[in-house]
Formats: sequence, C-alpha cells, structure tokens
Amino acid sequence: MLEELADWIAATDTSVFLQDAEFAVPLSQSLHIIGVAVLFASALMINVRLLGLGSKVRNVSAVMATSLPWMWRALLLCACTGALQTFIEPQRQFATTIYFWKMGLIAVLALLTWWLQRTSRAVGTAWDAQTPPASARSFALLSSLGWTLVIFFGRFIAYV
Repeated sequence: MLEELADWIAATDTSVFLQDAEFAVPLSQSLHIIGVAVLFASALMINVRLLGLGSKVRNVSAVMATSLPWMWRALLLCACTGALQTFIEPQRQFATTIYFWKMGLIAVLALLTWWLQRTSRAVGTAWDAQTPPASARSFALLSSLGWTLVIFFGRFIAYV
C-alpha cells in the first residue's frame, strides 16, 4: 500500500516538477540541515541547563524562554522541508521503516517538549532557585538521546 502511495505521489505534476528542478533537493536539504542544527542546539541548551551542567549564569526559565521559540520555529522549518523532501522522493522515504521511526520519534519528542514548556510555565521561576525535579532531568536525558537518534535516523534513510 505504501509503495502504491509513493508511486502516486511521485507521479503527480508537482512532484515531477520538483524532481526535475535542479534547485529543489539541494535547497530543501540545506534548509533542513540548518533547521536540524538550530533545533538540536536549542534542545541541548535547555537540556544541559536542566541537568545542571555548564554555565549557571542564566537561570532555567531564561534559557527556556530564549531557546524554546527557536526550537519550535526550527521544528516547523524541518517539518516543511521534510515534507517537501518526502513529496519529491516518496519512494526513498517510504521504502525504509527508519523513516517511520524518525517521524514517530519526532512526534513523541515534540509532545514531551510541549509538556516541559507547559510544566515550566506552571512552576514559574521555582526551578531557578533549586535543582529541577527528576522528571525534568529525565526529560533532558531522553530529549538529548531522542534528538540524536532523529539525526541518525535521518541520515540512515538515504542509505538503508
């Protein structure tokens, strides 16, 4: 069924146009890489601070207030460029289960990040004066590992 869907998408006029456009793939991949870099850097800034590592000059709420908007915008950019890449080369994307693992993991990480953002707003600056709770530190470890896996899965799609 996925193979038929991929073939149908690849045969659409828009997909064929983008497949033939010399700029489409390198441009979307370049923007995607920039988005991944910003997303990963933002996530690491938050996670390192939640774990109590690195500089403590900026408190948790300040780091999150600065980094989360960048993270959400980068995720939106990655979603747009990733969808474009899937539309251009659906057979390559749908041919491997790693693509679906990556999409599922992104969804889980986005939900966990939304939970963290909501929780941190509810506690206000309480995490600034003390060590963040174990749930926030666990999030930081899972988030760091998860976004690292997303990067690896993204690279593996092209070769598996």
